[in-house]
Amino acid sequence: MKYERAYDRSRKGVQLVTFRLGAEYYGIHVSKVREILRPLELFPVPGMGKDIEGVINLRGEIIPVAKLHLLLGTVHAASNDVPRKRRTIIIEASRGSFGFFVDEVLEVTRIQTEEMQASPDLARGEGRPDVVLGIAKVSGRMVVCLDSEKLIPDDVTAKELAIGG
Repeated sequence: MKYERAYDRSRKGVQLVTFRLGAEYYGIHVSKVREILRPLELFPVPGMGKDIEGVINLRGEIIPVAKLHLLLGTVHAASNDVPRKRRTIIIEASRGSFGFFVDEVLEVTRIQTEEMQASPDLARGEGRPDVVLGIAKVSGRMVVCLDSEKLIPDDVTAKELAIGG
């Protein structure tokens, strides 16, 4: 009997960590995700920008926590979700590490690059369309794929976010 691999690692494509924020589903490239944690104690820092919730102390490292819904230009509805599903995703970007809260981490999945479609070029509100890489169907859901390098505005580094500079 010939052995067949259940999962072919040689497939080309992109691996995404998918998560839910409110009623919307998002994905971010797995190589940019440093850690996924249960929410840690958040410390607000006076003078921080409106896009930052505060900072967390992650094993002695101060990490700014961004308000992802503001960065995406979406409305964040009060969630009645089970708090035990909430997570903090720590991202490693070229300008430093930062985190954001999500309502639920769903899965790590691989999609083929041809499965990702460009987002429609509609009239845009105050959101930043440059953060969207595309849209893909994952496990029956429409998932907006995000560019972690563009989540934080170009003129601000993660370290400046942490100190309110």
